[in-house]
Amino acid sequence: MSSAPNFLYIGSSKSGSTWIFKVLSWHPQIYMYPGKNLGFFSSRYENGWNWYTANFQPEPHHRIVGDVSHSYLVSEDAAARIHDHLPDARMMVCLRDPAQRTFSDYLDGIKNGKWTGTLEEELERTPALIMRSRYGTHLSRYLERFDRKQIHIASFDELGSDPSGFAGRVFAFLGVDALPLPPNLQAKVLPGGTPRSRALASFAKTLSAWARRAGLKRLRGKVKTSRAVRNMLYRPYDDDTRPTMPPETEARLRDMMTAEVQLLDRIAGTDFCRLWNYPPSK
Repeated sequence: MSSAPNFLYIGSSKSGSTWIFKVLSWHPQIYMYPGKNLGFFSSRYENGWNWYTANFQPEPHHRIVGDVSHSYLVSEDAAARIHDHLPDARMMVCLRDPAQRTFSDYLDGIKNGKWTGTLEEELERTPALIMRSRYGTHLSRYLERFDRKQIHIASFDELGSDPSGFAGRVFAFLGVDALPLPPNLQAKVLPGGTPRSRALASFAKTLSAWARRAGLKRLRGKVKTSRAVRNMLYRPYDDDTRPTMPPETEARLRDMMTAEVQLLDRIAGTDFCRLWNYPPSK
């Protein structure tokens, strides 16, 4: 039986969303749409409400029905659309230092053959790289419409240092049982890496897009989050091969993002300026 979701992970990208999706899907009281990034409220709204709800097939024991689509955070329309359809929904964001999130996004684009230029070049010609990190601007659209208590704001830093505690706080927010994580969910799901074969990685992306159009959402979701598939396609970075951001570029990005982090702390009551070492609001 189809059902409208009562929980949305709205962002951000490159901040642990695959791990969060895996943990939520594992919990027996939570039903998650089988593939990440359904994107109804951001890019597929024209498909209609009945199309959207038909994607969710929970059982009676599921207290939470969820959708992980990190495009919702950056969409200018999603907050209003969500409020129109799901005014009582619980939502979650997981945020990463915006400079580091931008760099991770860039590396992902390089890995997938989406971009070929240097970081500086792509920052100039791809405004979305920076726009996706403007958390204060994006969350303001949600906090204008929803009670702050409806939005769980987590940090990528907490996920990295204490995954079990991170998961426990999410479970408490959702009102489900606080279950201990199994060992396989206490490590990174999809660590960074470089393609073993660019041709094979490109083919995998094309196949994934085909599976989405064909409606094979469960199969697509399992493949996209599979450690075995990822290890087949990509060689994980080690200490010698892991790329680093040029210090001057990091300083420029942090300067650009200072006002956004300050705005985030003011409107959401968070303390990310201290956590990420940005100047506090005056």
